Amino acid sequence: MELTKDTEEYLDDWTKMMVDIFQERVSRLRIVDTGEFYNSFKSRLDAVAQGRESVTRFLEYGMYQALGVGNGYSRENGGDLEILDPEYRRTHKMGKPRKRRDWFSRKWFMSVMNAVEDLARITGEESAQILCDSLSDARQTIRRENR
Repeated sequence: MELTKDTEEYLDDWTKMMVDIFQERVSRLRIVDTGEFYNSFKSRLDAVAQGRESVTRFLEYGMYQALGVGNGYSRENGGDLEILDPEYRRTHKMGKPRKRRDWFSRKWFMSVMNAVEDLARITGEESAQILCDSLSDARQTIRRENR
């Protein structure tokens, strides 16, 4: 299915806006030690069989920040994170455990839901216009034939 110019522009603007939203959130949560993560955000629209696909890329480090995990966390520990035990942290002079700094999931979910609503409105309006144009063409054809 070929996308209309309005839909294509909307998706392109939405993809770029997501980078702005993510960078603003990362900045507000102070996840910017070196700026490498902040500057890693890239977005684009790819053509796929059904139309377009929005792709946003960033350093994997960002997901560790969002989830509050990183050094000392591993898949093999079975969920028992000794490094979160207050006594262990005190003994090893580790300070406070990391906290989630979720710059991603809530913003992403809310933005996707907004995009779905907007695209439904845009495509509904486009469909209505196509139907109106078809009916208008049909009416003109009928008038010409009845003359």
